[in-house]
Amino acid sequence: MDSDPGVPRGGSRWGMRLTFFCVAILASGLAVASNYREVAKAVGDDQLLQSAGVTPADARLRAQCSAAVIETDDPPEFFNCVYVQTDKSLNLFSLEDGYLMSEVQLALPSIDGVALQHTGRWSQLQIWSGQRVTALYIHGNGWIDPAQNGTVYRWLLEHGVRPHEPVAWIGP
Repeated sequence: MDSDPGVPRGGSRWGMRLTFFCVAILASGLAVASNYREVAKAVGDDQLLQSAGVTPADARLRAQCSAAVIETDDPPEFFNCVYVQTDKSLNLFSLEDGYLMSEVQLALPSIDGVALQHTGRWSQLQIWSGQRVTALYIHGNGWIDPAQNGTVYRWLLEHGVRPHEPVAWIGP
């Protein structure tokens, strides 16, 4: 059997695996981008918010965000979310099959502390409640919005949440 000296033995098998791997990465990236756009649309949808149990008129701030809820030593898994702040609570909703699903609902008195962690020009909100810490980024113009993160941090402090020392940057 003649072989091409420019192609290593089994080369086509490796080429096929590499092609499959690249297609899988591309498909994953497209799925994340699609979810990101859907969450952006959900931020302003009063009907979705109402069906999630929050009266739209009670929402003081709605924003697109990414968050991870950490309760164990497992690495954080971030998800795209809708941040909804009312006079009495902080809520994070993921978007599942066209519905807002509650990931975090915290009455302000149940929040043990809040910190604003900085790295370079980015900031991350860190919210403690019991043994759980929630790492949160508010988005603006398609990426982390440090000004919005600062606004949420100050609002929480002004509404009775105690400041907490930040821990090391959580996640990516």
